Amino acid sequence: MLTGAGPFTIERPVMRQRWERLTFLHWPFEPAVVQRLLPDGLAADQFDGAAWVGLVPFFMHVATPGGHELPWVSRFCETNVRTYVRDRAGRAGIWFFSLDAARLGAVAVARTTYRLP
Repeated sequence: MLTGAGPFTIERPVMRQRWERLTFLHWPFEPAVVQRLLPDGLAADQFDGAAWVGLVPFFMHVATPGGHELPWVSRFCETNVRTYVRDRAGRAGIWFFSLDAARLGAVAVARTTYRLP
């Protein structure tokens, strides 16, 4: 288990997540190419002069804040395509180009609650 202080505290979590069997694959792109795909207010973050786009497949466990799971609903494969960004204040973040999951309910919740594509 990881411990330590984060940048903020979550007073009322809505879920617990555990990611397993993660793979991080990244490709460098010209920053201007990635920038054209981002909304206003976000800038493509750069490392070694490139913007990086990642393909991240993994196996997800989702539970209630109390740790309750429904086996068919709570465990599934997911893949996201993302890049790294900075907002106008210079804060780092992740922009998801796509989030694909093997559970329609997970996709619906992500799209409506978190405005993910």
